[in-house]
Amino acid sequence: MDKKQRIILTMLELVVDQGVHATPMSQVAREANVAVGTIYHYFKNKNEIIEEIYSMICRDFGVVLIANMPDEDFKKQYEAIWLNMFYYFTENPLAFEFMEHVAVPPIITPEIRLKNVQHFVNIRDFMLSGILQKKLKDVPLRLIVQMAFGTVISAARLKFKKELPMSDIQVREALKMSWDCIKI
Repeated sequence: MDKKQRIILTMLELVVDQGVHATPMSQVAREANVAVGTIYHYFKNKNEIIEEIYSMICRDFGVVLIANMPDEDFKKQYEAIWLNMFYYFTENPLAFEFMEHVAVPPIITPEIRLKNVQHFVNIRDFMLSGILQKKLKDVPLRLIVQMAFGTVISAARLKFKKELPMSDIQVREALKMSWDCIKI
């Protein structure tokens, strides 16, 4: 792992554990085993590192969501996306915690969010096609996406907080409830 990657990973771990404001650059440098000046060689400031982490997670996430997409019907494709999202989060707890607690305004600005929308165009198009094919309710796109994928976040929270083990049966039940919420 090169120095830039160590800085990014260290910042990710520290801000998830301590918060952005409680993570000084000197600590990042010490724990990444680099000089403070090395951090500033790669990044202008702490916010730039946070934005880089956000963009990296969005890029990864955009690819993972449509991985192994079946050629079958719309519902099967939706199920694949939902499960991809759930397992991405549960297998990447730092990414989940970062997106939950750090990737929110004012830390991640609307401009940075807008810049990263490109990574989710396939999901947007998929959901719009579901509305047009009359597979999904004809409601505003933002609402249907929130109702569909908010359930993934809730299911991951239940697992992380150890409120439910989110066994395969529970994951399937959550997926079914999500589908029932948005389908026609």
